Amino acid sequence: MAKLNRRNFLTAFTSGVVGLGLSKNIKGRTRNAGSASGGLSSIKIQKYNDLGKTGIKVPDVSCGAISFFEPNVLRYAYDLGVTYFDTAESYMRSKSESFIGDALKDIRDKVTITTKHGLNAKVKRDEIIKRVEASLQRMKSDYVDIAMVHGVSDLALLDNEEIQAAYAQLKKDGKVRFTGFSTHNAKLTLKQALESDFASVILVIYNHDEGKEIEPLIEQVRQKGIGTVAMKVFAGGKHGNLKSLISQEVSYPQAALRWVLSNSNIDTCIPTMSSYSHVEEYVGTSGKPLNRADLKVIAEYQRQTKDQYCRVSCQECLASCPQNVAINDVLRYKMYFEDYRREKDAMQYYSELEDSKKPLNCASCSGICETACKYNLKVKEKLIHAHKILSA
Repeated sequence: MAKLNRRNFLTAFTSGVVGLGLSKNIKGRTRNAGSASGGLSSIKIQKYNDLGKTGIKVPDVSCGAISFFEPNVLRYAYDLGVTYFDTAESYMRSKSESFIGDALKDIRDKVTITTKHGLNAKVKRDEIIKRVEASLQRMKSDYVDIAMVHGVSDLALLDNEEIQAAYAQLKKDGKVRFTGFSTHNAKLTLKQALESDFASVILVIYNHDEGKEIEPLIEQVRQKGIGTVAMKVFAGGKHGNLKSLISQEVSYPQAALRWVLSNSNIDTCIPTMSSYSHVEEYVGTSGKPLNRADLKVIAEYQRQTKDQYCRVSCQECLASCPQNVAINDVLRYKMYFEDYRREKDAMQYYSELEDSKKPLNCASCSGICETACKYNLKVKEKLIHAHKILSA
């Protein structure tokens, strides 16, 4: 089936594309977790890319390890060709790193591992080193391939002498190969990365709803030789709650992944592989072109969710709030709680947010943020509900 231009697919639909049939969904056999001799699915990673100028080859579809049930899921992903695994100190309150170690320790030289640490301007060199070393101990490894600073909103943070000294020492000691950062504010940080030498790899929100605006910046950082990794590829993660999409012949996750992978400036993406079926469904998109059936499913997803979730990279509402509430962060934690099923993590993240940034006074506010939201979200209502569920 002929490929379409991602940017113009909605126009294409109005010209008659919607009448085309859906392609058959790829359905792999779910491996029996308890079977030591179970055969592998025929599904395999079909494409590997250079991760910037690091010299590392990565599969186009990689493994996000933000939540999962057992280490064997990670090993199964490796069996299907996945060699890039993304975790963080904070994921599952450090248990994710431990699962990474349990699953991959005997094939450590055959895989690439990224872990992340959230830092602030007051952090000290020795604290960073100790935290990275603790991560290595949990991951049962002498080194991490890519150590990222987690959730950077402004690269001015990385000019901190303590941060610079810590990672320089870790590199010198062979405990970190490359450094990078993850961000929810790509419009600023990708531009800053063009003038910085800190990042060899960047992890950025990129999906069919939050991708188009930053594509020129992604292209520029990739041309500089920085590796590009896409996260939050499922645009709010609401597909599990949309029954009309669950029965589609083409699954929304596969369509969304193929949209991301159709951008040649994205080296890899990291959907969370929480189960054996996730592994097979996501790996099944590797090397496959975006097609019209995918675009139809994406258009339907957008129609149903357009006013349902916060595009956390948008941030246009922040300046409108008289209370300086961290609207995008609060609604991101709400998304983790309700859509990602990460209730404990979401509540922990929310508890760590300063009270001055929480929606404590929203009930008495006129809701100026809703006027500022270009997606017509009922922001005030969502913030009040977020505080209720995250504070329980």
